[in-house]
Amino acid sequence: MTMANNPPAVVMKAFTWAYQELGLTRCEAAQILGISEQALDTTSLVGFDVNSDESEVQVAFIRMYHLLYALSDGDTDLMLDWFTRHNPHLNTVPKTTCSNLAGITYISDYLHSNYGDKPLANLPFMASHQAEQNEPQPVVR
Repeated sequence: MTMANNPPAVVMKAFTWAYQELGLTRCEAAQILGISEQALDTTSLVGFDVNSDESEVQVAFIRMYHLLYALSDGDTDLMLDWFTRHNPHLNTVPKTTCSNLAGITYISDYLHSNYGDKPLANLPFMASHQAEQNEPQPVVR
């Protein structure tokens, strides 16, 4: 995959923003890229070569993040909740699945093919959780 118009530093900045917004640590981000935390720190200002495996993973993660952003209408809390909660349709936690390029692609494909332009807030697996939060809780005496 080549990115003719995206300098490596820009891709790195976007990747950093995306993984931080989704609640990942530097250590988790490094694991996704298949590198050490030290290597991530070393490249934090310059990025990776556009033809590298790390760059390909970064671009896939950024695309997944943007899809989540669009589906949630920019609601970071909703995105984080969806990303870190068990998804009954996937039978996994999306955050766990996004540990490599194949997992990131799987989550992106799932979101794109199943929900297209539907907002994340209206998805069936989110509605039940939100309803639970809004239901009055019984008072225990």
